[in-house]
Amino acid sequence: MGRTRQLFPVLLVLFGLTCAACGAASMEDGVFNESFAESAPAMAMDGESAAQTAGDGAAESVVETRQIIANANISLVVAKTEAAMAGVEQIATDLGGYLSDVDISKGRYGQTEELRGSMTLRVPSVSLEEALERLQALATDVNYLNINRQDVTDQYSDLDARLRNLRATEKELLALLTEVRERPNAKVEDILAVHRSLTQIRGEIETLQGRKNLLDNQIGFSTVWVELIPDSINRPIVEDPWSASGPVRNALRALVSTLQGLLTALIWAVIYLTPLLLVVLVPLAILIWLVRFWVVRRRRNKA
Repeated sequence: MGRTRQLFPVLLVLFGLTCAACGAASMEDGVFNESFAESAPAMAMDGESAAQTAGDGAAESVVETRQIIANANISLVVAKTEAAMAGVEQIATDLGGYLSDVDISKGRYGQTEELRGSMTLRVPSVSLEEALERLQALATDVNYLNINRQDVTDQYSDLDARLRNLRATEKELLALLTEVRERPNAKVEDILAVHRSLTQIRGEIETLQGRKNLLDNQIGFSTVWVELIPDSINRPIVEDPWSASGPVRNALRALVSTLQGLLTALIWAVIYLTPLLLVVLVPLAILIWLVRFWVVRRRRNKA
């Protein structure tokens, strides 16, 4: 009885329903079960409406805190992509966040291959500004920086109020379920009717709680998408003035290298291949001479 004093309207509704249920206990089983099954959902809705009224009154006295989802996009030009990746990971760790996605690929820019890609990190919302400052310190230049803030206070308050109302209804249904079970003439159908309403309320609570947990995560942690661009992409096409001495030296080096290769091949041919050819050709020449000698001698014998 002490618990119901906090929700006086709910107590009146439950008292009326209890009296009606007790008066209907003397009826036939089928009629009682049908009337009880129909009244249980209605009772749950009445309890929810009463709890809604009480919850709205309490919510008016609480100063509302704005709930903001903050995300950012930043494009960094870095001297070394590998070092920048390590720096981004260190920033996430220092601020109590983590890396949620890494996409790095290698491409050829000019005459060198460079790494380029993107990283996604989650950091506490209170540390978003610090994270962006430290990320900019890793770069030689910043192509762009974009911060997006979304106010979800109304959505969050609505979910919170609906959860409070459903939990109040769940509490009253649990009390009613205990009362029905303790009745001397309690029937299984009566208990199942209340249990079905209780199960429905709990399912709605779980659904709303999941949505609220998602909002809590998005509000508590900001998502930062970081693009890493190697500095070599932004370099000019011609960095130094052109000079003919460079190509001439390169051509002479190539000529000397080619002549050295030919001389090396000649040395191998004389020292390595000549003995092998002699080992193979001398027996072959003797075999050919013997075959020709045998053929000539046979022709003479026939003649």
